[in-house]
Amino acid sequence: MEDIMLEVKNLSKSFRVKQSQTDSLKKYVTDLFKGRNRGEEFMALHNIVFSLREGEALGIIGENGAGKSTLLKVLSGISQPDTGEINFYGKVVSILEVGAGFHPELTGSENIYLSGALYGFTKKEIAQRYEQIVEFSDIRSFIHEPVKNYSSGMYLRLAFSIITCIDADIYLIDEVISVGDANFQNKCKSRIEELIAAGKTMVIASHNLNEIVTLCNRVILMEHGEIIQEGGNEVIQKYMAKALPQYFSFTEDTTYHVVDVKTLGNTTKGLFLEECTIESEQWYPTGISNKHSLTISFRFTLEDRTRYLLRIKVYDSTSVLLFVSYSLKHIEEMREPGEYKIHFRIPANIFNNRMYFVDLSIINYDTQTVCGGVDKCVTFNMTDGGEMSEIDLRNYLPGIIKPNVHTQIERL
Repeated sequence: MEDIMLEVKNLSKSFRVKQSQTDSLKKYVTDLFKGRNRGEEFMALHNIVFSLREGEALGIIGENGAGKSTLLKVLSGISQPDTGEINFYGKVVSILEVGAGFHPELTGSENIYLSGALYGFTKKEIAQRYEQIVEFSDIRSFIHEPVKNYSSGMYLRLAFSIITCIDADIYLIDEVISVGDANFQNKCKSRIEELIAAGKTMVIASHNLNEIVTLCNRVILMEHGEIIQEGGNEVIQKYMAKALPQYFSFTEDTTYHVVDVKTLGNTTKGLFLEECTIESEQWYPTGISNKHSLTISFRFTLEDRTRYLLRIKVYDSTSVLLFVSYSLKHIEEMREPGEYKIHFRIPANIFNNRMYFVDLSIINYDTQTVCGGVDKCVTFNMTDGGEMSEIDLRNYLPGIIKPNVHTQIERL
């Protein structure tokens, strides 16, 4: 238990929500004596239990109102729980409301020392990191200006720089990476990756599933203030299945979904899709084996001599594009009218343990225009077939793909 950094035991938090607006002072006083103004109790968090070890990055996902931000505020001490216990074993900093604690009349330089002091760091400790903070923020020219004169972007840069440049053991982050311009978002993400690589412990709440996938090795799905599932990418699968059940929910005896293209009608004038299928050498109850190749096939009929390309785009469940493949080398084989079947064979050891989907486009080669297609024509879940133990879960590798990378070392 010595590497445990955070323990959360039976954490609960409730609020009272006022249901109606009082029209007059007389009615307000009357309702107050009758107990009507107390409002209904809303359970924001209910019996939250989890622990984090050193170096783990925990992602928290869920719909708006699921309790993600409330949990982060309780963990950071901004809000107090009704019941439960929180134990930290190391220095903690939180990045929830970026810039909270800044004094608008003080300069950026003065606020660096103020914010550091609020997190329990000494003046000497802050001074040792002062240059690093200013350099990362990229607002050196304005560092001696009052922050009330800062733009929102400058405010954000300084606040994030302070939090991530001071040396802590545990970081609590809520939606911060998605704020600011693209360049700063990438800078934030890279900084968080550096902290994770350095063995820091992270709790990250975000609606951006790509951030969760690329940064976190554990995921918690929250709903109505409760943790309903914890694990790896299968947690994201459950979340996506609820959000887009027509594409990402599978029955108990299947691990994929294929669109019945015949129900779509003609997608283009001269090429008619008849069927799409998915095949693999091995299937598990939890998904298709990622240790074997995967074949996605389309059967179609050509009505004329127009030259068509079929293109597939393969995405992960967070809509990040993995790769694109064309039928270009078969362009001259598809000149005569008739029925054809084309197979896209994807090599083994490419996919990670997660969901993917395929978009099909039909392209007129002569005019170079997209003239038809089917979005999410195939959705499938990939797995290595094993059940994750607690140790496997801690060593789970985030990422969109999981190639079989061979390593070699030689002593020189």
